[in-house]
Amino acid sequence: MLARVLRVPELRRQLLWTVLVVVVFRLGQNLPLPGVRGGAADEAAAGGDGGGGPLQGLVELLTGGGLGGLSVFAFGTAPVIAARLVMQVVSPLVPRVRVLRAAGEQGAAVIARVTRWLAVLLAAGFAVVVVGAVTDGGCVPLTDVCASGDSSLLHARADGLLVRVALVACMTAGTAVVVLLGGLITARGVGEGFSVLFLAQIAAVVPGQVLSAARETGGTRGAVVLLLVAVALVVMVAMVIAVQQGDRRIPVQRAKRMIGRRLHGATPTYVPVRGGQGGFGVMVPASLLLLVPAPVGPWLLLPYVLVVFAHAWLRAGIEPGAVELADRLKGSGLFIPGIRLGRPTAEYIQYVQVRIGLIAALCMTAVALVPVLTLLALDGPAGRFALSATTLLITASTALGTARPAARRMESLAMMRRHEPTLR
Repeated sequence: MLARVLRVPELRRQLLWTVLVVVVFRLGQNLPLPGVRGGAADEAAAGGDGGGGPLQGLVELLTGGGLGGLSVFAFGTAPVIAARLVMQVVSPLVPRVRVLRAAGEQGAAVIARVTRWLAVLLAAGFAVVVVGAVTDGGCVPLTDVCASGDSSLLHARADGLLVRVALVACMTAGTAVVVLLGGLITARGVGEGFSVLFLAQIAAVVPGQVLSAARETGGTRGAVVLLLVAVALVVMVAMVIAVQQGDRRIPVQRAKRMIGRRLHGATPTYVPVRGGQGGFGVMVPASLLLLVPAPVGPWLLLPYVLVVFAHAWLRAGIEPGAVELADRLKGSGLFIPGIRLGRPTAEYIQYVQVRIGLIAALCMTAVALVPVLTLLALDGPAGRFALSATTLLITASTALGTARPAARRMESLAMMRRHEPTLR
């Protein structure tokens, strides 16, 4: 597939755009803010305990390490993720947003523009908090970066109100540039822009966390850490793909009709009924329960499992509705052999959906337990290096959500290119 993709000039340009934007994004996450001493953040982090705990590691994952390094793109894609979560929460509550969601592409464009502005405003608020903490206390919030002794993260002359305003402006402008880079990938590159940038963050942070945990463990057990984490990610992605692609094919037929002197119809076909379409949707927020410090955290494993199971089962049962599907079959002249049209058909489809939904919910619950069991098997310094269930779930979900749409798009463009001579 890769060779066929690279033969298409348009795809080569899109891939080049994506790579260039990702390189600029990572450079911005490693470029320190004006007034920050070169290497000060690394020295402060090296002077700490080297771990930071699961919460600090999660912050590092969401910001790509930019916050701990006090870089121009300090917040990475975190403001965009927060803005999207806010819009998802308020959409059922605000009538105007509901109208925009129902307005098709024009409404989606308005919502996207509001989300971008909201991300910049959130970044400005975050920047005020971070700059205040750095200038007053010498520590970067939600990280293990703190100035030791009489040293400071900023230059000696970097003091005063004007410096604070400049730092806030730079961090806010950095988020605005990140929003622009995400839009460039969406418009001219491959895949959804912010998903690609978030995946770049993960690729830059997670390997370092895994290697740190392996070095801390040492010896053969360090290699076991690497192997278990890699196997856990592969197993989670494979199980989710298998559940999402699996379906129960209900056989249907079309009633026989006489057209002229020929008898048409009775051609067998099927209607697919699927479950587990929610993917990792609720696992990531539900896994935040496991970040509660012990001894409360272990007792929250049962609510975590119940939330994932209930969400997967309910979602599988409502997409699509049995009554709506039965009505569509009736309107199309299709019927299930041995089942009467109308209510009996709807009851049979609902019966199948319940069974498929139960199996899918059990499989998704097993997926949610894979990172937890992996961490229990490690039983070492993994928690201090943020190899939490949330981290593994975010990594797997982002990789799956970014790679599959991008692969479908590239395959579609390559196929159009191959059949272009026959379409002229």
